[in-house]
Amino acid sequence: MRIFAAHQQQRKNIIMQNGLNFDLRYAQQQRKVRDNFLRYHYRIQPTDYSLLLFDAMTYFFIIAFWGRIRMLGCFSAMILYVGQCQTQLRSPFVELSENDTVRQSFIADQQNVFENADYLEPVFHKLHLQRTEGGRKVTFLHIGDSHILGNYLTREVRTRLQEAFGDAGRGLVFPYRLADSNGPRDYLVSAEGKWGRDNCNRNLSTQTSIGVAGFQLETLNPNSELTFRLRDTASSETKLFTKVTVFQRKSPTQFDLQVRDEVSNQEAMLVIEGDYSRSYYFDRPVGQVTIRPKKADKNQRKLTFDGISLENEYSGVIYHSIGVNGATFDDYARARHFAKGVADLYPDLIIFSFGTNEAQGYTTKAALRHSMEELLEQIKESSPTSLILLTTPADSYLRGKGFNPYMADVASVIRQYAREKGYALWDLYNLSGGENSAQSWKLRGLLSSDSVHYSKAGYATQGKLLYQSIIRGYNQYIMEKQ
Repeated sequence: MRIFAAHQQQRKNIIMQNGLNFDLRYAQQQRKVRDNFLRYHYRIQPTDYSLLLFDAMTYFFIIAFWGRIRMLGCFSAMILYVGQCQTQLRSPFVELSENDTVRQSFIADQQNVFENADYLEPVFHKLHLQRTEGGRKVTFLHIGDSHILGNYLTREVRTRLQEAFGDAGRGLVFPYRLADSNGPRDYLVSAEGKWGRDNCNRNLSTQTSIGVAGFQLETLNPNSELTFRLRDTASSETKLFTKVTVFQRKSPTQFDLQVRDEVSNQEAMLVIEGDYSRSYYFDRPVGQVTIRPKKADKNQRKLTFDGISLENEYSGVIYHSIGVNGATFDDYARARHFAKGVADLYPDLIIFSFGTNEAQGYTTKAALRHSMEELLEQIKESSPTSLILLTTPADSYLRGKGFNPYMADVASVIRQYAREKGYALWDLYNLSGGENSAQSWKLRGLLSSDSVHYSKAGYATQGKLLYQSIIRGYNQYIMEKQ
């Protein structure tokens, strides 16, 4: 795969600054081979120093051993050497910095650990291998309601985990504005054509056709299109990706797809096709992608769009987030394609954050347990190797008017179910003060004006707390392992 001209120039500058004036004539032809070895076969993410070392050794052996057969042996030895140098210099432990710390007196910091953290050892083990050796993609999936939809909470967790273990991509995104909903602000979406819309909370049918994002768009117009750009509106930073997974159910009536980047004039290649998704790969990294229907035969008449996942070629963490305003366990359980779509994300850990809406409309304990069990059984059937983390909701007011008397019961049902099934539990309700603690959130400006949702600072606080719990569990695993 070709690499960016900027990266090429940066590496050349490093070499020249260090006085390594080797003959580049043959080496430049071999750079593609080197980068493919590093990135795809060994999943090494080279640093400037390792590239300098690698290039210097490469040029030395080019001069000493011009034969191509002997060069392959030298390449293999150097790749292993560079990989060993990188992994041995990185501590397996992750330090929690001051920026990761929450300074709120009503938060019981000593309780901010997962219950039954040993259950998560396979995830911690994979994170450890990625941090010390590289070559792994660790996939988190966070499912919930409006608290998750806005991305304020999940952004805190995603950013920190990717800084600690590597950034493997943005993950699942959706054109929420087209579906008449708010959504994350770290990517932009433009659309052409008329699109129908639905979501799992809005549709009250016993069973719905909603897929992996909890939302659905549909068009009958073969000239429609959707363009996604990974540009954070806060920082104006554009991130790059090479893999595009489009969630579209396989059917004779569904259009084929054209997946392109108009900026670099590339069309992505279809590599993997399943019943619920199709994965496409670009030859070189892009910052945006356009999805267009392509009518291949007369039976094709619509495009049903369930979402899109964006990944890069590096190893590291992917943190998908799925949220729907007003959603409950039952809404996702009624979506008959949801669990099958989740399976195509290949999550190592699935985090469920519900309870606020169940407490607002008051759901009986039996009904809550039934809907929770129904959804988790569907998920476990489709993704049997994925681990489960249940969270209890932080306290909030009842429809913004007064303390919510049902929140304690909802948290108790979730807590009890996690213990019975042996799942991991993050008890945010008790961690943040338990019954009537909504007043503590509100007095510190951490609740929004409706007293049900949280402010940006409130969601950032919860995100940092969740990240702390993950890292404390991970560090404890490393300590016991050593």
